Amino acid sequence: MFNSDNKTTSPSLLDDILVELPQRTDERGSLSFVEAKDFDFQRAFWIYDVPEGSERGGHAHRTCTEMLMAVHGSFEVELYDGHRRINVVLDNPRRAVMIRPMVWCRLYGFSADFVGLCLASHPYQPEGYVNTIEEFEACKS
Repeated sequence: MFNSDNKTTSPSLLDDILVELPQRTDERGSLSFVEAKDFDFQRAFWIYDVPEGSERGGHAHRTCTEMLMAVHGSFEVELYDGHRRINVVLDNPRRAVMIRPMVWCRLYGFSADFVGLCLASHPYQPEGYVNTIEEFEACKS
């Protein structure tokens, strides 16, 4: 589920990133949710029909925080804060990952039936992206 390549104990933008979403289940099925009081989001988008072997992400946000989840199917997320890399498998609609500003994010390993939902703290702003790993590492040093 969660793998880290660095065992440091210092605080990081990668600490406390997994979010367990509430679930309500009865004879009609299950429902999970995010409320604005839990995460103040201004934009939502979903990802689907990802071709086999494709990657998404490959960027960091300067100011935007995102909550990302697999509503159906599964995928993997690699996060890098400039010092530490972690990989998270998201394969349960009750689990999300919180991606803070200035964390490099790469999405990969999508299942054929994947549908993902992303809640973002800011509207889409192209100038808010760091699009190359070189620029990201320069900003972090």
